Amino acid sequence: MISLSIFRNAETSTYKAGNIIFAVGEPGKVMYVVSEGEVEIKVGASVVESISPGSIFGEMALIDNSPRSATAVAKTDCKVVPLDQRRFQFLVQETPFFALQVMTIMANRLRNANSRIAGKALS
Repeated sequence: MISLSIFRNAETSTYKAGNIIFAVGEPGKVMYVVSEGEVEIKVGASVVESISPGSIFGEMALIDNSPRSATAVAKTDCKVVPLDQRRFQFLVQETPFFALQVMTIMANRLRNANSRIAGKALS
């Protein structure tokens, strides 16, 4: 989980429940930190993850400059903090713990995806 205190004065974007934040295939110019509400990550019709306050989404496209691999939809009314490449790099340089938190979240997502593929639940 990302510490929201470093985003205390950051500009936020607001989405109503059901709004699409980004769609699969779109270019990924920003990642997001959820400050309020919940966001669902969908691959096709399947919800692969629900993102709550203090977590991130959209980071893969920002890191590797590839199109979005999933669709993000506001599950509830929510506020998110968009981070572009410049802001992301600044946070990684100035707050090394932020980089570790992002890597931990990405590693957990990969483990969960591997578990789903293998048909096993993580314990």
